[in-house]
Amino acid sequence: MKCIPNRELDELGEGLVRTYLSKTKMIGTARCVDIEGLANSLGLTVTYEQFAETDYDKIGFLADGKTPLLIWRNRKIVPFTFPYGMIILDRSLCKETESGKRRFTIAHEVAHFILDRHNPAPQFHRNFDAQREYSEQELRAQFNMTESQADKLAASLLMPFFLVERALKDINNGNKIRIFGDNVISPDERIILNKMAAQIGVSFTALLIRLRQFCMLDYHSLGEYIETTLGMEVRC
Repeated sequence: MKCIPNRELDELGEGLVRTYLSKTKMIGTARCVDIEGLANSLGLTVTYEQFAETDYDKIGFLADGKTPLLIWRNRKIVPFTFPYGMIILDRSLCKETESGKRRFTIAHEVAHFILDRHNPAPQFHRNFDAQREYSEQELRAQFNMTESQADKLAASLLMPFFLVERALKDINNGNKIRIFGDNVISPDERIILNKMAAQIGVSFTALLIRLRQFCMLDYHSLGEYIETTLGMEVRC
């Protein structure tokens, strides 16, 4: 598979979102992408089932109309072949607390549909468990180029530049988020980030990654944080 540059993925994702919002007359007011609505506009439908796959990391599936998915039906595990173009999510994602994960999983499967438009193939969205010992084959599946590019395009669909910029203006007057050192965030800035993430409908971590990509972080020395925010003076 040809590696698609990140800039191209960003442009493609933002273009799709802008087109969708323009057609729904929401381009000037949207603060969050209706990712399921975007999926529907592309001819995809979203449904929920209780997965019975042996790989518990599988939480989303894009059906190709040929490959069966193991699910629970009437207390039995059955292989079920869903129609082409259907996105199946594990029912655990229905919880309100799983909103961010649910939205990203839908975006991930939509991204697969876009990337594989001329060569449809089923793709699972997995959660990576750092505590689990993965075989070499599982690691290859986890980090293959297709999954990586689908994740990048999913981020572009959920967090196009103009929506992240809009959230920064709404919540922080357009000012960049202050970071001390490389990763330290003050309590005040963390509150701002959480509000932005809630507005866009993504996780704190996903938004922070996107802000780095868009150069929307204002870096300060770690010493400044220790002395001014923590009020600690380090003496020799």
